[in-house]
Amino acid sequence: MVIPLVVIFYVGISVVKFNLLEKIKLSLRSSAETEKNSKIRVLFWNTTFQADNLTLARYLDNHSDFSVAVVLQDKANLVNEPVHKLLPLKCEIYDRDDPAVFSRIKKFDPVITIVDNHFPPKKLSPYLFVLWHGFGWKGPNDKIEFAQIHKSIKRLTGFSSFKPNPRFRWQCFGKTDLEHRNTVSGFARENLLDLGSAFTDDLVNSKFSREDIIKFYPDQFQNRKIALIACTWHYGRMFSHWGDDIEILTRLSDLFEERNFAVILRLHDKKRFDPSYLEALEKFASKHKNFLLKFKDSDKDNLLDICVSDIMISNFSSILNYFYATLKPSIHIYPVTSKQEAFLWRVWKKGTVQISEVPSADFVWKLPPEENGGLLAKSVDELVNAIITADKDTDCCKEKSIEFINRHMASVDGNTCKRIADALTDFVTQPDKNI
Repeated sequence: MVIPLVVIFYVGISVVKFNLLEKIKLSLRSSAETEKNSKIRVLFWNTTFQADNLTLARYLDNHSDFSVAVVLQDKANLVNEPVHKLLPLKCEIYDRDDPAVFSRIKKFDPVITIVDNHFPPKKLSPYLFVLWHGFGWKGPNDKIEFAQIHKSIKRLTGFSSFKPNPRFRWQCFGKTDLEHRNTVSGFARENLLDLGSAFTDDLVNSKFSREDIIKFYPDQFQNRKIALIACTWHYGRMFSHWGDDIEILTRLSDLFEERNFAVILRLHDKKRFDPSYLEALEKFASKHKNFLLKFKDSDKDNLLDICVSDIMISNFSSILNYFYATLKPSIHIYPVTSKQEAFLWRVWKKGTVQISEVPSADFVWKLPPEENGGLLAKSVDELVNAIITADKDTDCCKEKSIEFINRHMASVDGNTCKRIADALTDFVTQPDKNI
């Protein structure tokens, strides 16, 4: 059978077109691979994706030299947070509970993994970078407390963290933090970087107005000043050393109402408090409409709370250090009756709150409470007077905040993320310098 010339011509053209399309596809694939390989692939593996880790991830996500992926246990929670609507992440977000999560990570092929206070179960990348979840006053963070952390670093890098480690770096909030991590926690000084708090970039480089933020809060918050009460859980109930929490909160509510304040009461995960205390707090909040009760497990982001608040009250949670960057009034609740007296100290271990008696507060403080950037209250009356002072004089803590930052923290200049990004680049692209 004779095949017409026109058919042969048509088939020939089709083959040429097919080969050309395949070449284009290969070229595009090669181009994508080249682009992928030219970027530093950073994986965030975090327990709580907020503050420094979230700010840095967002910065790297918008940086042309980096490719970012994030592993979370609560992906849905993040994408529903108001901050994600204002400052969305564009990168891949993997669900840690997804059975295929490790195959997804392998496909992403990270060069470096950034963690906070918990480490992945197996090695995910050649390099490891710790971005701890706050500076604060709490200690001791000594070699005994950090024994498991030291083991995890060796397991994930193949090298000890007590000696210069070419595959590991720990980011410190300033010179005081660096000195503590070296002399008390035991990390070799060569493994420590002193670059500051990434989170403060979001606080000094304003990305939105109060009007942008306030719409995410209840109607009772409109046209009012706002106080943020954000307490650590390690001492148990917030005011137990002064009296009954609900009675004291009721007195404060009356004061705030009188001075036209709404209040954000932000606490840690619910699982760290006993059920009767949670019930009492929720009952209180339902009766006092000028109070908004938040827990870290359901409302992880604290950036908007810090930005929208006019004053802050805390029993020395590390969130205070971030608040100093705003130079707004901060009030520090002295967390124990006396630092010479024994008291109950709480830690989270093996999925439960474990309580032990410590002989004095000196054991758990790396900085004394007197070393702070604002007002200090050692009684309910002093707390009331401090609130009145902060309301009357919005600059009352400005100088003390600046002094604390200058004494203990690296520059709060809006460029910390850039410094960390440069350090990451230097770390993974010049391995000979790390040995």
